[in-house]
Amino acid sequence: MLHARLLTQAIQILKAPISEQIRQLSISPNGQLLAIATSHTVHIVVLLDSSKFEENTKSPIKLQTHTVGPTTHVLSQSPVVNILWHPLGVNGTCLVTVTTEAVVRLWELNRSNRWSFDSPTLAIDLTKLDAAKSQQDNVSPSGMHSGRGFSADAVDMEVASACFGGTGSPDESAWSAMTLWTATSEGDIYALCPLLPSKWQPTSTQLPSLSAIAVSGPTIASQDIDYLGDDVPLNTDQFDWVSAIDAQVPILVSSDDHFSGRDAVYNRPQRPGPIPKLQGPFQLAAGSLVDYLDVSDIQVIAPKLDTEELMLGEDDESELGLQEETEGLSAAVICLLTTDGRVHLFLDLEGVEGQWLPAKTPERPPPTPETHELILFEALDTLAPEAVSENEWPTFSPDPFSRYSFFTTHSQGVYAFSIDPWIKRLEDELQNPSTAGANFRLNMLRESSGTLRERILRFEKDHFASYHTDRSSTFANACIVLHDSDLGYFLLTSTNDNTHPHAAVLDIPKASPFTIKQETLFDDDLDPIYPDHDSEANLGLTTHIARSAYEPPTTFWNPSSLLQLTSQSLPPHRRRNLKDEIRLSPATLDLMTAAHRLLSNETHAIRTAAADLFNRCERMMQELRTQIERVREVNARAEQLVLGGGGDDVEGENASEKLGSRAQICLERQERLTERMGRLRRKATKLETKGVSEKEKEFERELVSLEKVACKPDEDEVEDSFLDDAKENGDREGQMQPWWQRYEEVREISTELLERTKKVKDDGGGRKKGEDDYRIPNEMRRRKVEQVMALLEREEALVDGVMMRLERLKGVRIGE
Repeated sequence: MLHARLLTQAIQILKAPISEQIRQLSISPNGQLLAIATSHTVHIVVLLDSSKFEENTKSPIKLQTHTVGPTTHVLSQSPVVNILWHPLGVNGTCLVTVTTEAVVRLWELNRSNRWSFDSPTLAIDLTKLDAAKSQQDNVSPSGMHSGRGFSADAVDMEVASACFGGTGSPDESAWSAMTLWTATSEGDIYALCPLLPSKWQPTSTQLPSLSAIAVSGPTIASQDIDYLGDDVPLNTDQFDWVSAIDAQVPILVSSDDHFSGRDAVYNRPQRPGPIPKLQGPFQLAAGSLVDYLDVSDIQVIAPKLDTEELMLGEDDESELGLQEETEGLSAAVICLLTTDGRVHLFLDLEGVEGQWLPAKTPERPPPTPETHELILFEALDTLAPEAVSENEWPTFSPDPFSRYSFFTTHSQGVYAFSIDPWIKRLEDELQNPSTAGANFRLNMLRESSGTLRERILRFEKDHFASYHTDRSSTFANACIVLHDSDLGYFLLTSTNDNTHPHAAVLDIPKASPFTIKQETLFDDDLDPIYPDHDSEANLGLTTHIARSAYEPPTTFWNPSSLLQLTSQSLPPHRRRNLKDEIRLSPATLDLMTAAHRLLSNETHAIRTAAADLFNRCERMMQELRTQIERVREVNARAEQLVLGGGGDDVEGENASEKLGSRAQICLERQERLTERMGRLRRKATKLETKGVSEKEKEFERELVSLEKVACKPDEDEVEDSFLDDAKENGDREGQMQPWWQRYEEVREISTELLERTKKVKDDGGGRKKGEDDYRIPNEMRRRKVEQVMALLEREEALVDGVMMRLERLKGVRIGE
């Protein structure tokens, strides 16, 4: 009873005038407002001070409630998918609503101005924005009474979930917190950047980082002749947008945190425009692992801030709050959760930056943009195929300790994930300028990524069966994870039975914010995407069977209803008869029958709960006996290994000799391994060389060109080279021929001359008289032949010299 009283005192009921079923709850960053969403309506509740909740009041507390969009979010319009608080809103008062028809509305709430709850400051129809050609096109959503016919684009753009790409932390990339990611039910992913309210509050590193990004674009475009001209308008728009922010004088407003002073607030630039360009759909490079994605939720892990580029030439990093080097991944990680409980991890290596539509419709159609790919890095299962229900809708929950950890909730339980084991290795590969062997290393990293996965809570099937006859109607609410000084690292969730909340107190990470025990990395009923991954089954270890904690039934401490029957159900004249002697009468029989019916139900419930407790105790005792037997088996195996299989009959001296010999063998093997490692280290040190200098690169190019000129290629290479030369030079006459071809022609000419000379000598005395014959003196003929032979010898000497020099150069190159 004490435990129940403590729970009763700790629970405070808040009452809001909302008649429909609540679908989503979201507390503002400053903790003063609570956004409540039903299927079609959105409400804002003003929370009281925490001291009000400490008062021991049993009556519900009525809260002040405002309706957001009383004429916009109504039953006749599309359902609400997500309610998100903008990370860069002033004091956390900017709300973003997303509907299934891909309509994004941005509300800048002001408690003193009720009009701010009636109409949004920015409304965008993503379907129209995707088809827009310029900023002159109308992308506002259709009105309440305007008809909207069937469209294939509307079906493809049906939003399943949306989220922001960052939380507004100083160690995130500048564009992350202002990027809205949306995932459709068909598996398409879109990005809207930058999405900002009319007044926004940047982080300490956001403006310097945006300035560095925007300035670098026009500089490259103006200096590099080969720079792609299609990106010049994009860089110009970014430069104008950032320049307009830098030209503003910020407005200082009081912060919610009394220790941080006043915050700087900027206005949203008017140029290039308040509505950005819709980027996407992105190409999912998933290969054969993903055929169709029925997305239920999306979460984006922001890339880290590039501190080296930001602080280039600066000495003081304390002004930006960067006391140490930022750790993390320089690429964004997009996490998609499907209705079958599978978590897909995609990498965005290219990144998303701010883009806008052109001011006017271009005269000619713009070139087709390059495909923006999202690379599938890993896919993990959390549900067995036979356990997936028809109405399954898994959800993500963030981790308060790190953005590289998250939780998933579905009807079977709660899972914790951490991608920290492969973040550092992947970042090293991305920062490595060398591309030699990169594909092999990335494949190895992908196969041995080792994303940590642990089941935190397990929802028993029998638990739902006692409340629902239809198993497909069961679901669990998204868990919340918080770090409180009183509760610790606390996880809380509930199921749709409305009677049994589930909670878990987790271990606070020590060495790393992503430390999660790997003892239950894979469940027996799940098949991992990569079966070669080292799990406990592959290592041959005995795993324990995960079992949910025992929850005592409320039957043990619920008060009996017999007193209520005797004190309230009976009329006053019959209550007096209870103090008299029992008389045999129909009224007494009715009273005894009612009491028996009531007590039989209560005793049956107590008996059932006690039997369940007894069975659990018996099972625990049996499991304890099993564990003792296993410990004995392990002890026997250890003794057998230590004593070399001698058992109890081995004498002490023989055992010590065997132990000594085995230890000596281990030491010798260790010495051999150490010596081998030393040789490998010395060989690796010799192989390590410094980077190739520009002179060495120039010398290498000269050797390659000289090799092409001096060396005779193979027959296939000769044909290919002649075809290429003919295509490039257009079969021009008088083209410079290579030396080996000229050498062959000279040899053919000399052979032909020798044959003709020999023939002339043979036929010199057989000519007929009277024929016109110009006789050449023998002396002149001999001199000409000697000259030809001298030229041939000279040509051969030159060729031999070039070949010898080339061989020497090759030997020097191979030696280096």
